[in-house]
Amino acid sequence: MIEASDIYNSIQTNIREQQATFDLLKQAADNNDDKLSDCILLAQEHHNLNEDFLIELLSKLEEQFVDASTLLKIFQKGLDNLYYIKLGKELAAYIVKNKFQRKKGELLFEKLLVQFCFDFEEAQYFFQSYLSFENQLLEGGNEKEKIQVRNQISQIFQRVFKISMQGLDKFWLQYEQLETNKQNLEKAQKNYQSTIQKIQQLDNLEQQYKKVCNSQDEQEILNFFKQLEQVLDEKLIEFPKFINFYEKYFYLRQKSENFQFSDSLLIPLQEKYIEILRLQQNPHVLQKQLKNLIRFQAQPFQIYILYLRTLEQLNKDDEEFEQDFLFAQNYVQNEDLFKFSLEFIYRYTRQYLTLTEKLDERQTTIRELFNQLAEKKSYSDQQKAKIYNELAKVECYLFDNKLNSRAAFEKCVQLVWDNNSYWKDYYYSQISLPILNIQQRDRLRGILKRAVELCLEDKITASEDLLNFETLFGNVEEVQKAEEKLQGVLETIEDNDELIQQEEEEQQEQQQEERKGQKNNNRKQSKELNEEDKAPKVFTDSSKTIFIKYLPKELTANEVIALIPNCGALECRIVKDKNQVSKGFAYVDFTSDEDAQQAVNILNNKMVGGEKLYAAISKPPKLYQDDKLTLYLDNLPYSITEQQLAAKAGEGVKQIRIVKDSKGKPRGYAYIEYNEEEDKQNGLELLNQDPYIDGRKYFVKLSDSLEKIKQNHQNNSIIIKNLPFKVREIEIRQIFDGMNITQIEIPKNEQGKPKGFAFIEFEKQKHLKLALDLNGIEFKGRRLEIQKKEKKMMRKKEEQIEIEEVQDFKPKSNSDFKSLFKK
Repeated sequence: MIEASDIYNSIQTNIREQQATFDLLKQAADNNDDKLSDCILLAQEHHNLNEDFLIELLSKLEEQFVDASTLLKIFQKGLDNLYYIKLGKELAAYIVKNKFQRKKGELLFEKLLVQFCFDFEEAQYFFQSYLSFENQLLEGGNEKEKIQVRNQISQIFQRVFKISMQGLDKFWLQYEQLETNKQNLEKAQKNYQSTIQKIQQLDNLEQQYKKVCNSQDEQEILNFFKQLEQVLDEKLIEFPKFINFYEKYFYLRQKSENFQFSDSLLIPLQEKYIEILRLQQNPHVLQKQLKNLIRFQAQPFQIYILYLRTLEQLNKDDEEFEQDFLFAQNYVQNEDLFKFSLEFIYRYTRQYLTLTEKLDERQTTIRELFNQLAEKKSYSDQQKAKIYNELAKVECYLFDNKLNSRAAFEKCVQLVWDNNSYWKDYYYSQISLPILNIQQRDRLRGILKRAVELCLEDKITASEDLLNFETLFGNVEEVQKAEEKLQGVLETIEDNDELIQQEEEEQQEQQQEERKGQKNNNRKQSKELNEEDKAPKVFTDSSKTIFIKYLPKELTANEVIALIPNCGALECRIVKDKNQVSKGFAYVDFTSDEDAQQAVNILNNKMVGGEKLYAAISKPPKLYQDDKLTLYLDNLPYSITEQQLAAKAGEGVKQIRIVKDSKGKPRGYAYIEYNEEEDKQNGLELLNQDPYIDGRKYFVKLSDSLEKIKQNHQNNSIIIKNLPFKVREIEIRQIFDGMNITQIEIPKNEQGKPKGFAFIEFEKQKHLKLALDLNGIEFKGRRLEIQKKEKKMMRKKEEQIEIEEVQDFKPKSNSDFKSLFKK
């Protein structure tokens, strides 16, 4: 049997091997040894322990009467690692059962609420446990303490009614019986009623979330989180609740034995999650959330770099910083390990510049890190050379140790001797020293001569460097030798260039012969084309013609028609280039509008030969330009389908058309055409009764001109005037906080100073309207003028600005004059 201390030491030795660590930890638990808590804490530093296993270990520690502070450390580390609901409940029960002191118990419950209070289904448990803990305190203590506890209970209820979650009615009944202050009761009732309305809106979202958690359809999952983002924009859910959705989903997926994250799902989800995390102002919270992501072991490199930057912001001491680095390094994939390790050493070295003491110790640590990295067997000679090159520059320019610098450069050029950039770094680091003696001059000459002999890359530059050196420090004979060396290199390269040029000319002649043969062959093929392939690309009734793209180029016209059997296809015309090769798109004519629309429904997004097809009516019919029987719907979900619209549109629908982009994805607006005026009015009433699809509110109105609709969607820009001349982009974004800005342009004069106005483009029309409502707002003592940016007026204004810049421009040098044309 292994002794307890031996198990701990074995875990420490094998800490990077997850399975070995878990096996040893289980052995320590089975032995019921007295160092089990130390083993658990050590394993938690580097690995994510299974939630059920962790709870089992905690119960064993309770049986051993381990002190509460140690148990709380294990609880806290477990909760920091992942979204552990069961573990959180265990901690809440532990606090209530053991009757913690008031301040300590309240602090622990506050930490639990930070993590779980935005969970729609589970938050009620933690609030109820918190209230149970406070009610226990009412049984003892003096009157002053009881008053403080009652105030705390009242505040807990007030928070409950501000957060949307299930089971709110029970809390209200408890609070009504408890609260004696009429003013507090009225205030809480307002919050309660407001939250009840919000719960009704979010209940549908939570039901979708449950469905997504059990789904294996990647597109469905991505669409849900995209919809979540829209709900966040509309302020229906709080930022922490949005984070809660992501964290809970990642946790549930990790626990599922039947689910494996694929890169096509994981990477876009994580990139969006990271984008949201960047909004997190607290670096301590951000570090925890990034740490959670890293534990999934399939992260893109940017997560690790963001994690290191966050650690840097925290200004941790050497030991903590290195420990966090070792944690992240356990999860870095092999192909990213080299980049990640170098990034860490760069950041660690930068910290050296901020120190005022223990400089020798830090230098030793940095040298050891570089050398450990260079000794890794998995790295190539190129990677090791890069490490030694960076170490040599640190020694030379930061530590001012020329001897160590020279030793590191020697290791670098011995590994990769044909790369002139390393030789140049070596030479320039040594020439930075004053040349005091012959020995040092000969050393520099030796570096340059070796570079000329060994370099395969940029041999001319190496020879020129040698000639420049001899011109400065050598005698006539040495300069002459250097000139001859350079001339020899140039002649060798010219000979090589002639051979290469000759080979290229021969290849071009061969290619021209092949092209001639291909042209003759194409002429023969074009004569043999049947009438089907010669079909004209012009058609009379565009509503009966569809356009298809992303077709595999080997498909024939008959094979395209075979993709849509029983749809009444009359003719297919595949568009081809001058060599009669398919361009990947085609037109198909049908006997009726209905047949054409049916074919579009079948072909759009259909996978053929590994490509997803796009199909649409080839040109919008005139009825969409300004038709009295057509309704226009805006602000639709980007996942909208015709079936969803048909279910809400009522009877008498003639046609539904969802406007899509070039990739076949909905743009968020659509048209519904009816047979009769009465059908249209009934449809308008039905659509307005419940204007929500997938939790997103849409807007309905009579169909406007399609050109006007497009113009409204495209022009979401404003001009803002009377800005301070020292305004910055970040300050402008703060003015329009909560509105999605896609672009900001601040025109500047020739001195690079803002001119006092700016152009801003918004992602959505509703944000443009909100921005226009801010016209006249005060900013730094100025009243801002905000107007919609009209395209014609804007172009004229921009041209006038450019004319004024040219007229006012007074160049002081050639470089100033050239800068005018760079604009």
